[in-house]
Parts: sequence; structure tokens; C-alpha cells
Amino acid sequence: MDNRSPIHKKTAFDKLQFGIGDLARMTGVSTRQLRYWEKQGYVKALDRNDDQESRLYGFRAFLKVSIIKQHIDDGDTLRTAVIHANEHIDSAMITKHIMKQAFQGLEDFQGTVAVNMGYFDDDETQLLYVFLEDGKAKYRVVDSKK
Repeated sequence: MDNRSPIHKKTAFDKLQFGIGDLARMTGVSTRQLRYWEKQGYVKALDRNDDQESRLYGFRAFLKVSIIKQHIDDGDTLRTAVIHANEHIDSAMITKHIMKQAFQGLEDFQGTVAVNMGYFDDDETQLLYVFLEDGKAKYRVVDSKK
């Protein structure tokens, strides 16, 4: 299991930035709606450190706007859609935090690609691996080679 992948633990998602027009085109939400949602506190533009006045939005705003839009398209009110979006975002942030802590890379596991999720026990004698078998997640705990 020493074949570490070149995939890094840090992603560039947190660095993505979109202008208001880009965000509108990507989500199908008008710039007018985005400005209204921002005024209501439902969506937040990134803080800018330069002299530019145009709004920039990050990946989190993209996700939130996309989720709000989907719920509105499904018949929810704006207020209900925002509540659902906040719940989804909160769950995603917890998952992201856990994955950032646990993900140790991709490795070969018995001829298949597996995710090394780190040590399974406090004594660091066992590792947890997750891999796909017939489209389903399978888990294996193996002795570490310390």
C-alpha cells in the first residue's frame, strides 16, 4: 500500500471566484435575483481587497445559489429553499472537514484503487481503506506497516 497517488489533500475549490454574470449564467438565476438574495442575506459576495466594486462569489455561494434555485424550481418558497440550502451546506462542510482530516491519498489495494482514510485505531496499528466493488463502497481494516 505504498503507492501513494499524486492527488493532493487540498483542493482549489476554495479559491474559485465568479463574477455576478458568471454566477447567473451557471445557475440560471438572474443578476437581479442574486442582488436581491444578497441584500436579504441569503447569499454573500466575497470581501474584496482591491478597488474593484464588482461582486465576486466563491464556490460556496455557487453551491448555495444552485441549491436554492433547485428547491424553488421544485416548488419551495424562497425562505424554505434558503433553509434547505443552509442545511445542505452545513452537512457538506462537516463532510468536507472530516474528509480533509481523514483522506490520506489513493492507493492500490489488491489490484483496485482505494481511498486511504488513515489510522483506524488510537495506537495507529490499523488503517481503514474504502474502495468500490460492483458500484458499492466496501471497507477494509488492515494492519499498518509502521
